[in-house]
Amino acid sequence: MITEDQLEQLCLEWFRTAGWEVLHGPDIAPDGSNPMLSNYQDVLLKPDLEKAFTQLNPHLPSGCFEQVWATLTKPESLDLITNNRHFHKLLLDGVPVDYKGDDEQWVNDHAFLVDFESDANNRFVAVNQFTLTGTKNPRRPDIVCFINGIPFAVLELKSPGDENVDIWDAFNQLQTYKDEISDLFIFNEALVISDGYTARVGSLTADQERRENA
Repeated sequence: MITEDQLEQLCLEWFRTAGWEVLHGPDIAPDGSNPMLSNYQDVLLKPDLEKAFTQLNPHLPSGCFEQVWATLTKPESLDLITNNRHFHKLLLDGVPVDYKGDDEQWVNDHAFLVDFESDANNRFVAVNQFTLTGTKNPRRPDIVCFINGIPFAVLELKSPGDENVDIWDAFNQLQTYKDEISDLFIFNEALVISDGYTARVGSLTADQERRENA
């Protein structure tokens, strides 16, 4: 029987095979060897997000990135589902920005976060043991999947060798995460649970009955 750690490593290898870059959470932590976060509350990888902004929006002044950053890091509501729906609209329509044009007139425009036409223009990163400061304790989701620095998916795994747990324990763990590290899920498009034998995938609001086989 494989352990939970072995299952996690197997999943990471699947991501590598699919072309994702794999990073270790402690390495990119604020005090890690390759920090990509300024603190343990951050859920966005700012270097990746800023690089994507520059590549995908060459017509926008560089100063517009701070508007994008402010919009994404300052949720408009205290309700997670409301914030998630708002982000989905920003993802599809672009983040509103404004700047002064060559004629000194204000220009209203949008900054796009992901290139849906060409995968090659996006950076895909899977991070294991991504540590966040929770409302009660530090939390470490097993694997968080980032596209251009945005955490689009979270995977929670349980050991297939433990007869006392199954995928629904992973499901319950995600519910705890949604309560205690809710900022991570503002950007979520998919939640995945697995015990090595079976797997389910669902949206942020999907209950047990509405989760699909993965």
